[in-house]
Amino acid sequence: MLNRKKMYLWASLLLATFTFQAVAEETDAAASLTKSLENIQTFRANFVQKIRGADGDNVSKSSGEMMVRRPGKFYWKSQAPDPVLVVADGKHLWTYDIDLAQVTKQDLNQALGNTPASLLAGSVVNLKDSFKISTAKKNQCRGSDECYSLHPLSKDAAVADIVIGFAKGKLQEISMHDSLGQDVYTKFSKVEINKNLENKIFDFVPPKGVDVIHAGN
Repeated sequence: MLNRKKMYLWASLLLATFTFQAVAEETDAAASLTKSLENIQTFRANFVQKIRGADGDNVSKSSGEMMVRRPGKFYWKSQAPDPVLVVADGKHLWTYDIDLAQVTKQDLNQALGNTPASLLAGSVVNLKDSFKISTAKKNQCRGSDECYSLHPLSKDAAVADIVIGFAKGKLQEISMHDSLGQDVYTKFSKVEINKNLENKIFDFVPPKGVDVIHAGN
């Protein structure tokens, strides 16, 4: 029978082994995700987004078009019943609520933070400094063959977790659980990667007659 000291030694070695494996898996997942995201310099797709409330009820469903060009260029336009245009021009993020005739202007770096948009429009060189990254469970993605789970390291992050999935190397889906307890799921189709996108797509001038709100610093 093992004496108590040997039992503690075996337990310590076993714990160290599990810890090493977990760190290695996290490092591999971070490297693999970073590579997949770095391969995306421009991105264009249609999307369908569903939002479910903390009580499990469906809050909204929208569809539209999204375009991205690194670094810092982003275009998102949803159709009725909630028409919204979001444009990042490299310095600022403009959010135009068409029904309300209201535009919100924010500093781009502050607005992106640790959000899903930052994964596509921002730098991913130091991704593991902002997120704890692991390979997601099979049931966390819906049809993707490459799936990752990201948990922001910042306590002030706007999202609790993000799951991002790829199918045959193309971004397929992004889901997140936000600070309000809502689940947001976005599915992409007609995906085009690294195609030419004109500069004017990411230019935004507030239409005449709309209210412009300056948010943040």
